[in-house]
Amino acid sequence: MISGRVTNENAVTTLRVLSVGAPCVGTVDRTDGLTVGRVATGAQGLDRISGGGRIDCVVCSYDLPDMTGVEFVDRVRALDVGLPLVVHVAPDDDVAIADAIAAGATDVVRSEGIVDATLFRARIRNAVQSHGGSDTAEYDEAISSLRQQALEGVVLETLFDDALSLVTRALGATRCGLFERREREDSLVLRAGVGWDDDAIESTRASSNSLAVAALGADEVYTHEVDGEVRTLAVGLSVGDEPWGALAAVAPDDGAFEKPDTTVLDTVAGVLEPAIARDRRARELKRYETIVETIDEGVYALDFDYRITEASDALCSMLGVDRERLVGTDVRTLIDLSLEEADCFADAEERNGQRIGSCEVELETADGTLPVETHYSVLPEADGGEILGVVRDVSRHRRYEQTLTALNNSTHGLLRTESREEVSERIVATASDVLDLPGVTVYLFDGDTGRLEPASVSDAMTGLVGDLPPLGPGDSSLVWRAFVTGEELRSDDVREIDEVYDPETPFQSGLYVPLGEHGVLVAESTRPAAFDETTVELVDLLAASAEAALNRVERETELRARDRELSEQNARLTGLRQTNDIIRAIDQALVQADTREEIERAVCDGLATADNFAFAWIGTPADDGATLEPRVWAGSERGYLDTVSLSLEEPTEPASRATTTRRPTVVSEVTSGFRTESWRRTALTNDYLSVLAVPLVHGDVLYGTLTVYADEAGAFDEMTRTVLSEAGETIAHAINTVETQRTLLADRVTELELRIDDPDLFLRTLATRLGTPLVVDDIVNESGGASLVFLTVEDVDAEVLPPLADEFVTVERVDVIAERDDGIRCELRLAGPTVTSDLTEYGAITRELTADANGIRAVVELPHDADVREFVESVQATYPNTDLVARRSQVSSVQSERDVRAGVTDRLTDRQYEVVRTAYASGFFEWPRDRTGQEVAASLDISQPTFNKHLRSAERKLFSMLLDD
Repeated sequence: MISGRVTNENAVTTLRVLSVGAPCVGTVDRTDGLTVGRVATGAQGLDRISGGGRIDCVVCSYDLPDMTGVEFVDRVRALDVGLPLVVHVAPDDDVAIADAIAAGATDVVRSEGIVDATLFRARIRNAVQSHGGSDTAEYDEAISSLRQQALEGVVLETLFDDALSLVTRALGATRCGLFERREREDSLVLRAGVGWDDDAIESTRASSNSLAVAALGADEVYTHEVDGEVRTLAVGLSVGDEPWGALAAVAPDDGAFEKPDTTVLDTVAGVLEPAIARDRRARELKRYETIVETIDEGVYALDFDYRITEASDALCSMLGVDRERLVGTDVRTLIDLSLEEADCFADAEERNGQRIGSCEVELETADGTLPVETHYSVLPEADGGEILGVVRDVSRHRRYEQTLTALNNSTHGLLRTESREEVSERIVATASDVLDLPGVTVYLFDGDTGRLEPASVSDAMTGLVGDLPPLGPGDSSLVWRAFVTGEELRSDDVREIDEVYDPETPFQSGLYVPLGEHGVLVAESTRPAAFDETTVELVDLLAASAEAALNRVERETELRARDRELSEQNARLTGLRQTNDIIRAIDQALVQADTREEIERAVCDGLATADNFAFAWIGTPADDGATLEPRVWAGSERGYLDTVSLSLEEPTEPASRATTTRRPTVVSEVTSGFRTESWRRTALTNDYLSVLAVPLVHGDVLYGTLTVYADEAGAFDEMTRTVLSEAGETIAHAINTVETQRTLLADRVTELELRIDDPDLFLRTLATRLGTPLVVDDIVNESGGASLVFLTVEDVDAEVLPPLADEFVTVERVDVIAERDDGIRCELRLAGPTVTSDLTEYGAITRELTADANGIRAVVELPHDADVREFVESVQATYPNTDLVARRSQVSSVQSERDVRAGVTDRLTDRQYEVVRTAYASGFFEWPRDRTGQEVAASLDISQPTFNKHLRSAERKLFSMLLDD
């Protein structure tokens, strides 16, 4: 503490003596009032003297090891003329005494050995005083001078240097330093020093046990002894209640400090402490003055009559009044209220022992009224009786709040927007009207094009640059970069940026705010640096509201689309369920139908009853193939078939197109293109809004076209088209079945003899390979797709037949059934169907089939009223080199046979019929049997018990036909 610092005016009393090879001072180096340092040679003594440390007197021997006493005195005088110097000589050596005095010695001591301590001290002091050397008065004068410098406020660095110089001289220290404590770094920093090298500084900083650190916590001067001698001194310095630093001194290697020396260090510290405190207060005051003059807020001081006593430059500028005119003014006259209402300072509250308060008022300025907010503190009369306060201009804050309120009110309407475009328009309107931004655009990302499209543009933007183009990855644009990086971009001059889209743009400053994954909000101005922090903050708020609205619209759009999709799906499922019900009913009718007409009628009637279908009909090509002729129709026909053109040569109507292409044809919107196609106008007249035409094809045979009309657009979705297309295949198969049945049961048939000359037919290839014709006895088509062909072959050896399975990929197995006089009967298992399968698909029954090297001769039967030309064309479509050799109309002589066959077919399952027919063709029923049951089972790839089961079931059903009443 400064108040506790001891001041001793008589502190400087110890003299520093250097003994140079002088034995006379051997026992007085601990004498009070003297500090003695010793060296052995003259050279060492000269080094100590020239080293700059404090030396009050030198005692040397006349006889030195390296030089004479006279020579030493001469060299000392060359270094320091005023240094007291005592020469020790032998008692009887008068020449030496005279030489020493002549050389400049201050005094001469005669002695054979050690001089009495009291006598030695007296001779040293006399030498010092007689030579004008250091004494108490000199050091007292130095202390007084230092104290006067501190009072005059000399610069601290100068004061520190002079203080350390004084301590160094007064104590004869080799090192002296002033250390300042740095609380943040928790270290001591050397502020000034004498003889303090870098190593010593680092040691002081790093070591918590260092001299200066130890002095900080000590109540008095800290001393450190080595071998019983005080080698270091340090004293702590404080400012107020806080430690400031330490003043430290280090004695020479051959010297030591005495107890009175601590008073010197304590006295100097007492001078420095108040100087440091005054400097700190001055710097803090300067700092506060700088803050007051730097801040934008106005600072004032009032007396208790509310007159302004002090005003900062900022307050003068705020009011537009000179300081001279403002000081002395009653502050209440500047407030836009009555004096009673303006006395807001009376409302100060007691807080933590202080009266403080705040209020908002309107100040009268040179330019009108200004809304301000003031915070003040009332100082009691004991502390000067003042009101100190700060005035802050809140006009911008009020405008910001007003703008924020208007922005909030405007963006509240975003809650009612339902589309991205509506959100964009409201954002642009808000930015233009509320934020007063000049050029505003909202870009929205189009996922289909992968580009940013200008969704809404302000009038000012359009007026300056016209229509804005879309922006994408290949465009150099700040807009695109902000969107891709998701980072807000701001430029004070966009024309100086490489990524500017148009270097000739009239805009200079720009703000580009990404709207999440939706797009970018763009604000541009023709002025440079037009967007300050407040504007950017408001635009960010607007962009955040826009992004939230776009997220909401996106979610609601997805929900509406999902609801709509679910509704449509439910409607489709309902329609599909109804369609499936109709198809099931039609399937049941197909099973029960005996004629083609019954099938066609059941189909049209069933479809016409559906709620979503208005009209259905089936047509077939006319005999000349030029038009499509209706066969059956049902529903609201309304004369459509009599009016519309059903040409197959220039097909436009869906039924005609499906017939010619043999592919389903759908028209979802009849209204589209009705001016160019007459059938559409006719359909619209009948309220038909969508059409589906399905060709009825079985194999390669077209049995007609089913066409369905609906009174709703888009009635035939993909699922409905699939169901009706599959139904078309079923219908065609049913017609083929009844047509085949009709051939089997017909009284009159048309017999055709065909010659098929196709090199790819396997039976022709096989006949060529064997070099003999093949007579086909029967062909059984297995359910898995393979065929069992039973042949009679003449003029070949039986052993050549089985190896054919290894020769031909198509042949899986060849078995010889029997060797007879008319030839060899054998069975071939082929991997796929034969030509008879195709003939059956076209509606014929094969009666005879032979194959030779020239092709195949087939005799088939068709119903008497069958279209022979269509049948032949169907065969030729598959086998182009097919010729009709003969056509005969015959009366069936085997009606009873057909009846029996039809009855058998109706009673037996497909598998039972396949087993019986294979067994019969294999000679199982011959006597003796050509093949055993085990061999027939192997031919069918089934076990013998399974073969026996199917055979017994078939035999029971056949005998029941013959024997049951």
